[in-house]
Amino acid sequence: MRLVERGADRRSNPDVFLSHSSRDKALALRLATDLNFCGIDAWLDEWEIQVGQSLADVVASAMEKARFVAILISENYNKSVWTKREYKKALSREEREKRVIMLPLILGGAELPDFLEEKKYVDLRDHYYSGLAQIAGMVHHLSEFRITRAIREHLPQSLRDVWDLLASVGFEPFVVVGSDDFEEILRYGGDKIRDDYAHFYPDILLNSDQVSDHVKSLLRELFPPNRGMHQTADARRAKTMG
Repeated sequence: MRLVERGADRRSNPDVFLSHSSRDKALALRLATDLNFCGIDAWLDEWEIQVGQSLADVVASAMEKARFVAILISENYNKSVWTKREYKKALSREEREKRVIMLPLILGGAELPDFLEEKKYVDLRDHYYSGLAQIAGMVHHLSEFRITRAIREHLPQSLRDVWDLLASVGFEPFVVVGSDDFEEILRYGGDKIRDDYAHFYPDILLNSDQVSDHVKSLLRELFPPNRGMHQTADARRAKTMG
């Protein structure tokens, strides 16, 4: 699957800033893309930083503006001085704002750092999509009890399962896409709700010869052919963030 492209000059603050070791770029990219599919605007450095910009300044600004700072803890975590600085900044914001800012996410064969002794974390190692549902529930202010019960009743095995799980607890899922993708979806199979929201019809888009392979590849993540799809009357939602 290709990445979801967005412009660096965003119109609103991101939901989640992803702090990660450069050695975990592939893991961070997958997680950021999947979070976008769960209606979460994830900030990832390679999507946002333009040539010539100050890395330190842009990252510091994004960390301050994001609602949450997700720390991706892997076997590379303790080797990254940069990531350690970022988690300290997140803790400092927590103390200043008196609310949860830092979301510890465990990836790969990570050795848990000492600060997690007092923190609840999301473990993505064995049940990745369950963890994704937990993150989505927290960011969208959904009932933790309902999310946990839904996971227990039906362990999600795919992005589509996560969508179904979120819908089962009363949340209507949507996809965060780039402005170019958003305009293409509107042109060939969508109805604008407002400037940054639209309904879209997956079956129409996937069966259109005018829709790019890029947009079709995004849709197939949620609507694989073997799952069956009758979405013409049941429109889904898309949102653009750039």
